[in-house]
Amino acid sequence: MRTLALLIFLCVLTPFLYGQKKSSLPKDGNGLLDYCGALVDSEDNPSYFTSLNGDRFAEKFGQLDWCAGYLDAIQDTLVHIHVNLTLMSMTHVTLEGPDKERAIWLDTLPIACGPDEVPILQLARVVVKWLREHPERLHEPKGVLAIEALRDAFPCQHASPKEAAKPPTVKP
Repeated sequence: MRTLALLIFLCVLTPFLYGQKKSSLPKDGNGLLDYCGALVDSEDNPSYFTSLNGDRFAEKFGQLDWCAGYLDAIQDTLVHIHVNLTLMSMTHVTLEGPDKERAIWLDTLPIACGPDEVPILQLARVVVKWLREHPERLHEPKGVLAIEALRDAFPCQHASPKEAAKPPTVKP
């Protein structure tokens, strides 16, 4: 019970302590690896946090909290995009007028399609593993790398615009 109370206290306190260092939030793959690495490390090594002093503890806890929120937001965004593209494909909706130019990128949009509700820890493991396997790209923007890592792990199986133009087959 004391551990639960401490965890709740830290969850409430950490954003206030950590929120003052917004300039240090990750902008590239190096930062994303550091922040999401804290989440994976804390899960793989239960004594990870007990070995840290107060300031370092708050910093690392803030990093894993940020990573969890960031990956959750990316997951929600990717699900939203996938649902919209799937509905457009199924209903044969196409973009016309000034929006027609935007349709060019719809087929090449780099999205990921994981199973429903992939746990955040699994997403973090995928991203951290991918970043460690591609150190030459760590200078690139964090969002590009996170989405590419998730896309490689969870590729979409959606209809291309040519397939979407075909009428659906109806079985009698």
